[in-house]
Amino acid sequence: MKFSCLKENLNKGLKIVSRVASGNTSLPILNNVLLEAKNETLSLVTTNLEIGVQSLIRGKIEEEGKVTVPASLLANYISFLPNKQVNVVVEGSTLVVSCERQKTKIKGIEATDFPIIPKIEKNKGFVCKKSDLSRAIGQVLFTVVPNETRPEISGGLLAFGALNGGSKPEDKNKLFLVGTDSYRLAEKKIDFKVLAEKDKESMIGDKVVVPHSSLQELLRILDHEEDEEVRIYVSENQIMFSTGDSELVSRVVSGQYPDYKQIIPTDFKTKAKVNVSEVLTAVKTASLFSQSGMNDVSLSLKPGKGVTVSSVNTQTGESTSDIKAEIEGEENGIVFNYRYVLDGLNALGGEEAIIEVVDNASPAVLHLADGSDYLYIIMPIKQ
Repeated sequence: MKFSCLKENLNKGLKIVSRVASGNTSLPILNNVLLEAKNETLSLVTTNLEIGVQSLIRGKIEEEGKVTVPASLLANYISFLPNKQVNVVVEGSTLVVSCERQKTKIKGIEATDFPIIPKIEKNKGFVCKKSDLSRAIGQVLFTVVPNETRPEISGGLLAFGALNGGSKPEDKNKLFLVGTDSYRLAEKKIDFKVLAEKDKESMIGDKVVVPHSSLQELLRILDHEEDEEVRIYVSENQIMFSTGDSELVSRVVSGQYPDYKQIIPTDFKTKAKVNVSEVLTAVKTASLFSQSGMNDVSLSLKPGKGVTVSSVNTQTGESTSDIKAEIEGEENGIVFNYRYVLDGLNALGGEEAIIEVVDNASPAVLHLADGSDYLYIIMPIKQ
């Protein structure tokens, strides 16, 4: 194998793929990156058997071939090279890299031992804006926690089109991203299209649960790629995300995702419109006096008066903050884990929020005042 390319292109590709290959002691080859020069393109591939990532590099291929070398070692070395042309040749199972006056040899493992990355057919798929998907993952992923006892909620739900129970007719053209740890839940809806209109009816309603680690890795790839669209392909056991010169293939979580629509309240006794930054400050202040282990802060909603955020600690003291708010309905009160409130407020990404409360024992709903496609549901601390 012999090829040459620009350092910046090789460096970008290695940044995208190298994190997947790390720390595997039982199968050392999984710490390697597969370099394959074929059809005028250099392919970089890594896998941990749950996720496979590929990045294509433009360059000049003089001799086709493939080899695997330690991913982090190669990525670190390439990052130190000058922004010039990099020349690479394989001698046996050793990768020889040269750039201007620098040259190194990296020992590798034969490519025949590298696991095969499963292929997903690209004849049917979905497409959405990269910026929409990236933001949606960021607004949902923090609620997902790997859970061996409940694997079905150890990933984020991706549902293409209307969900059963509680969905609106216009949701047929929305991609739902949902995450929960059973104490709070986030739902974000973004626009999507099918790649081929003739397949739309058969594909609407597809649902998969993508592992937390896969969504984390996807978020990193989206940050590196400049393409404005992401193409998504779903098979029975896997999902592929393709954007720019990169692809990520992931297994999907088996099991049925909970019918979360059933826990979202539809009738509220109290509705408060508040300034997000003011509530953030008040909750952070109250958190200083919350009880260790409970992280409790109280919200008191009083029509005509506003919202009072408070906490009491018998050992350290207490805090009370009054916030101006437009409140509809009856007087109400509820106690939350302050960390969950802060997470939700930070994820909203707006200036004004709506807090909807049933009572002190039912889930409360948080969303932006402008009616955006993002919901955050928090379970209260029952007194």
